[in-house]
Amino acid sequence: MEIEKNKAEAKAIVTSWKENGLSVGFVPTMGALHEGHLMLIRASQKENDKTVCSIFVNPLQFNRKEDLENYPNTMEQDLEMLENEGCDLVFVPNAVAFYDGVVIPTYDFGLLGKTMEALHRPGHFEGVAAVINEFFKTLLPTRAYFGEKDFQQLAIIKWLVAKENFPVRIVACKTVRAESGLALSSRNLRLSADGRQLAASIYETLHYCKNSKSNYSPTTLVTSAIDKLKKTFDVEYFEIVDGENFQQVEKWEESANPRAFVAAHLEGVRLIDNLSLNP
Repeated sequence: MEIEKNKAEAKAIVTSWKENGLSVGFVPTMGALHEGHLMLIRASQKENDKTVCSIFVNPLQFNRKEDLENYPNTMEQDLEMLENEGCDLVFVPNAVAFYDGVVIPTYDFGLLGKTMEALHRPGHFEGVAAVINEFFKTLLPTRAYFGEKDFQQLAIIKWLVAKENFPVRIVACKTVRAESGLALSSRNLRLSADGRQLAASIYETLHYCKNSKSNYSPTTLVTSAIDKLKKTFDVEYFEIVDGENFQQVEKWEESANPRAFVAAHLEGVRLIDNLSLNP
């Protein structure tokens, strides 16, 4: 496994692979790796000749300085995990060097940039688009792998690929969960053992909405879900929107792909999750 900090050197390695006809899979991460990340690595390895993983805590996508400062750093453990998985290249850039001389693009994401995560984390998706834009230009991947836990981010990245005409296929992978149902996240490291158990009720609430879809309207389910969650969490939002266009769903017949989204705080940790409400 090669570890590279220099952007030009990382690009040279990947370019040589592609010149030799090899396909390249890319898994971008911010470190603090867990089984969800490793599943993305394995998915890439099944479909590509080479797999690249980045570890980069992107400062542009944090709208709160304390979140950036508190983001867990487990670099030594992360590298060991990637070595064990047989990852071919780990790109670990320095933030200053990575963005040196880069003109940060500005985008109008439409409704994607006005709802849920975009509304509650101003500038977040602009930061995501900036880093992915630079990663794709540098690493030239054949395919890039993202988890559905960050479903709105996944939609932003698909939008970006279409906008910039990047020759990369975006592969969405199912959310990996603990036995309790809690979506795996690097932020879970900041929860106590009791907190992790309590946090599982987010998934239970999402499943309640899925199982109750035939009995209640979307609006009623949203109200009921918030009432359930606010007993334990500081609820930031709970919404049911169309999984394609992200329009709010008020009647089930309005959407062939309704999806419930939630952001809530527990023990000072912001947790997000989502679930398709189709059978």
